[in-house]
Amino acid sequence: MVLSNYHTHTTFCDGLSSAEEHIKKAIALGFSSLGFSGHGYVPFEGLFCGMTPEATERYRAEINDLKAKYGDRLNIFLGLENDAAYLHPVDGYDYTIGSVHCIKCGDKYYSVDSKAEITETAVAQEFGGDGDAYAEAYFDAVLDFAAARRADIFGHIDLVRRFNAGGREFFDESGRRYRVAAEYALERAVRSGYIIEVSTAPIQKGISDETYPANYLLRLARELDARVIVNSDAHLAENLNFAFDKAEAALREIGFRERWELTAGGFEAVEL
Repeated sequence: MVLSNYHTHTTFCDGLSSAEEHIKKAIALGFSSLGFSGHGYVPFEGLFCGMTPEATERYRAEINDLKAKYGDRLNIFLGLENDAAYLHPVDGYDYTIGSVHCIKCGDKYYSVDSKAEITETAVAQEFGGDGDAYAEAYFDAVLDFAAARRADIFGHIDLVRRFNAGGREFFDESGRRYRVAAEYALERAVRSGYIIEVSTAPIQKGISDETYPANYLLRLARELDARVIVNSDAHLAENLNFAFDKAEAALREIGFRERWELTAGGFEAVEL
């Protein structure tokens, strides 16, 4: 197995490990490459995890310094996770991840992955208790972002599942409304040229035994001949390769024969 991760957060945003701690762990694990993807700053109330403009400059400088320090042992890439709600310029980055983290209702933004109480409030106050409508609104935002390619990788495309478990189900993930919205959004992202992230974060957090995207969406991705990349959305260095073996086994079972890696020459396919 080729080991790499391109969805990595540090103490510059909401990560709990420093960039250097991630690098040292990646080298110890035998990684071939590691990409950092600090959250772009989002200046809306309640969306708090992004890097301030000042922190962004420090982040860029530190990753570039660490490239020079460790580049003979590990391929290190400077990336950015851009939120669809507020895009930053991408000049100077090696790659970008595009993600939808919130739903906009009027002048309010509701994070889909911060607290279950936020989801509960949004469903009740903005969608009249209709959780399927809430999920459809999320995938409408995904669809809008996917309509034109604005990043290299589409991150955790069904993140709206974050709090839909553990006895607090807000919408029916097996229902027609949810699946039509999710499948249409995924198809648009694939056809727009995004690499689809297969994130092990739900497994790490005990949300699900499947990745983002869920397996039924991965089957659709395979039918669409989508490019996929396996990431862990690591906020701690110890999670850099969390459940990669499980994710890759699921991909092989679904019929994927390759995943994508970032190299000095760009994104390239490697055998699963």
